[in-house]
Amino acid sequence: MKAEQTKPVIVLDAGGVMVEFDLNLIFKKLARRFGVRVDAAAPVDLNALFHPLEVGKQPWDIIPPALNQSLGLSLDSEQWRDLCTGIFTGEVPGMRETLSCLKSGFMLIALSNTIEVHWKYLIKKYPIFKLLDGWVVSYQEGVVKPDPAIYRAVSDRYCGGHPPFYFTDDTPENVEAAIRLGWEAEIFSDAPSFRKEIKRRL
Repeated sequence: MKAEQTKPVIVLDAGGVMVEFDLNLIFKKLARRFGVRVDAAAPVDLNALFHPLEVGKQPWDIIPPALNQSLGLSLDSEQWRDLCTGIFTGEVPGMRETLSCLKSGFMLIALSNTIEVHWKYLIKKYPIFKLLDGWVVSYQEGVVKPDPAIYRAVSDRYCGGHPPFYFTDDTPENVEAAIRLGWEAEIFSDAPSFRKEIKRRL
């Protein structure tokens, strides 16, 4: 998604900043719905399994059979899709109201490491995403944070090649990577702190 730069740009992560999530919900729901006890120590590296999807190199179709084989299950694709999108528990308190107030004076751009299944679910499910003026997401770019290339994609596309006004992310290494590129950035904690940081920079 692309927009012309007409206002200062605020860039923000999605998971942990706009919406809350809990990966452990997958394991809890497997136990509750299907009577299967699986935990985070299961013999499958979820990061390695999902990384090709995060960078747009593999389709969702590879995930259900790989998970079934690793965990000894026989769930269909839709069941796994529901489990994977079920990690999102709601909007981060106060952030929709905060972004609504900022929207008149700023462009709001999301920068997220995500897979297509998650991103399409989020923009359909949660009203906070309707406030965005654009986004740069890893599965479309072929690269993930903290790789400098994905930050440069934001700058080139939305900021005229310059750093944005402000960036926030709940992962320290992603914030540190932005700062090394000359971005004004802070680790996200909550909506009141986010509002305070924006006000301090004005």
